[in-house]
Amino acid sequence: MAIRSSQEAEVMLNGFKNPGRVVLIGGNSEIGRAIVEHLPPLQSREVISTSRTGDYALDVTNRAAREACISALFDEADVDLVILAVGVLGNDSHLDAADNLLNAIEVNYTATAHFLTLITERMKKQSHGQILVISSFAQVRPRPDNFGYGSTKAGIDFFARGLASTLKGTGVSIKILRPGFVTSKMTAGMDKAPFSISAEECGKYGAKALQSGKLITWAPSLLKYVALIFKSLPPAIFSKISSR
Repeated sequence: MAIRSSQEAEVMLNGFKNPGRVVLIGGNSEIGRAIVEHLPPLQSREVISTSRTGDYALDVTNRAAREACISALFDEADVDLVILAVGVLGNDSHLDAADNLLNAIEVNYTATAHFLTLITERMKKQSHGQILVISSFAQVRPRPDNFGYGSTKAGIDFFARGLASTLKGTGVSIKILRPGFVTSKMTAGMDKAPFSISAEECGKYGAKALQSGKLITWAPSLLKYVALIFKSLPPAIFSKISSR
């Protein structure tokens, strides 16, 4: 289990949706860290970060570790915001295709869906809280180069939307961020896709998503309309575009 406190705080989620106690699950995520950096200024804020390696490590593929982590965090004090930023592309050169796929499913879908369930149950007991889930443009439609990764993001996107629909009147909300191609260490060496943005820019969209009344935020916003076009293209035309 990984817990690292940056600043002690007793500030709770105020009327402006400005969280005082924030948990970042996936502390190695450049997007996740950028979202935290772009939250509205607050005089006193506690940020707790988990990561896969280092002195404060959490193995997100371990069910018992996930349960222990969430229990410890909420037993200590109320949590205003959880950013779920764990994820893998499923392109580890040290793994074969089957192991890459299983790893992506375990991290991007199974672990994230489990975290969502655990967190919402605890937030409902405290009667407030926000959760930000990082989805992806890749979930819009399967493409030959990333359909495995895209399928895991489609699954967690679907799950998050369904879970969000059950939270009316609980004081708990879920927001979904759907970035396109984000230039970061995770995508280093890959060809940039159209409408690419930096992790820093993506962080700004994520922070804004938490202030909005919308369930889904695209990063950049233009991708909302690109997605509509992608979905409406005939299979033959989409196949030609995707293979380029």
